[in-house]
Amino acid sequence: TPLPAPVSSKFNEAACVLDQKGSQMYYTKCGVAKGKNQKCQIYGTAKRGTAWDEPTLLPFNIDSFSYGHPALSKDEKILIYSSDVVDSLNPGYGGLDLYYVLWDQKQKTWGKPVNLGPEINTDENEFYPFIHDDGTLYFASKGHPGMGGFDVFRAASSGAGANQWVKPENLQSPINSAGDDFAIIFENNYERGYFTSNRAGGKGGD
Repeated sequence: TPLPAPVSSKFNEAACVLDQKGSQMYYTKCGVAKGKNQKCQIYGTAKRGTAWDEPTLLPFNIDSFSYGHPALSKDEKILIYSSDVVDSLNPGYGGLDLYYVLWDQKQKTWGKPVNLGPEINTDENEFYPFIHDDGTLYFASKGHPGMGGFDVFRAASSGAGANQWVKPENLQSPINSAGDDFAIIFENNYERGYFTSNRAGGKGGD
């Protein structure tokens, strides 16, 4: 069942993530300023009873760049997303990079974006992050050595802070293929997960 307004609109909404209680949602919205700015940006909304609040643009978005694919840590203190932003603080490594922001409990808002660095980001695109409950970061990339197209990678947490993940590891076959494999998510354990692929044998497209 489609979510009603104000979450659903005449624009494009997708790639949402919810907190542990299911009462706070972050998602991607694209093409809001139609005819002027077709960029994607990340919005947040809270659930009150059975209805969702009017979505608000997260403070780190810059309207001349694209932001999307939010991922939330289990403790809800880290939000990772993909962006092509380039500025004096975040020169970027090329294409879409992964960034994180920390929740400021005193200010009740998200802090300044930090690039995950060259261990994770490449001169190609990195996107669709997912943070497992154990802190492992999963994401899709075309820049790290892979099997063809976009592959899914995982980077274990070193436990040394918000931006401390070890060198990514390719998930190999049967997760990755000669096609594009991306957008992996897991349930609260490793027994079952889901991902997207355009590999041969599907019904067409992704």
